[in-house]
Order: sequence, then C-alpha cells, then structure tokens
Amino acid sequence: MTTREKILDTALTLFNNEGTAAVSTNHIAEAAGISPGNLYYHFKNKEEIIRELFERLFAATDEGFNLPEDTLPTLEDLQEYVRANYKILWKYRFIYRELAALLRSDSELRTNFLTYRKRGFEGFDQLFTAFVSAGVLRKPAKAEAVEYLAETCWLITEFWLNSLEISGKTVNETHMERGVQLMMHTLEPYIQ
Repeated sequence: MTTREKILDTALTLFNNEGTAAVSTNHIAEAAGISPGNLYYHFKNKEEIIRELFERLFAATDEGFNLPEDTLPTLEDLQEYVRANYKILWKYRFIYRELAALLRSDSELRTNFLTYRKRGFEGFDQLFTAFVSAGVLRKPAKAEAVEYLAETCWLITEFWLNSLEISGKTVNETHMERGVQLMMHTLEPYIQ
C-alpha cells in the first residue's frame, strides 16, 4: 500500500467514525503513522483528501454496476446490485451523512458530484432498460415513470443514513439491509 492510499484509507475511517469537522490533517497523519509534512506532500489540505474519497466512491459505484455482457440479468442480479449499492454507501457513509454541507463548502466537489449524479441517472436508465429487456422488470406505461423512479431511488440512497440518524438509532452496517428492502419495495410494482 502506498503512503497516499494509507492516508486515504485512514481518513475514510476517521471521517466515517468522527465526521469531517472533528478530523484535521494532523489527526489523519498521526493515525496513519506519518508526519504532517509527509501528508502535505500528497495532499495540500483536507478538502483534497475529501475530493479524492469522493472520486473513490464514484469509481466504486461505476465499477459495481456494470452488467455482464454474455448473460441476461435476473431478479437475483437486481437484488445484488441494490445490495452492492448499500455496501458502497456504508463504506463511504461520511459522504452521505454530510453530503449537503460538503457540497455547499466546496464548489469543485459540487461540480464533480453533479457530474457523477447525472451519470448515475443515465446509468439507472440503462440498467432499468436492460432489466426490462431481460423480462425482470415491466416497462412503465408512462415514459417519465423511469425518471421518477430513478429520482426516488437516488433520494432513498442519498438520505437513508440521515433518516436513520435523525430517528436517534445507533446506526450500524446491519441497517443497510433495511435500505435494500426499501429500494426493492420501490421497484416492486415493476417486477414481473
């Protein structure tokens, strides 16, 4: 593992556990077992680290939602895609917890996220079409229904952790399964 990867992995753990406001670059350097100067050799500031973690999230999401080209997707594949999405959400949970604040405070990050989000909506449409073609999902009667469904699924994903935390529950990885169930319930009217 390179020093850069170590810094990112350490920052991800600290941000997930403590939030970005409570964690400084000095905290990250200390937890990574490196000097602050070594950290600054790789990243100018905490914002650069956060941006790079967003990029990791984008890459993980892009990688996780490629359909196999040699077989038709099944209902089990659909469930696994949803479950994989929530595993990624848990791994990068600080992003989802702090999304609005992080995007408000960093215009570059906001621009990158909006590009990723647009790509995500396009990817949802492609996945939905592939599952319709495979006979797993039913095509909605109204064309805009897929757009509404994509937006609903995106909102559930982006704000599921916030909803749990607002309720006062101690959130852990097992709560992600409820998010999977909510997503599948949202898709249920379209399942054949």
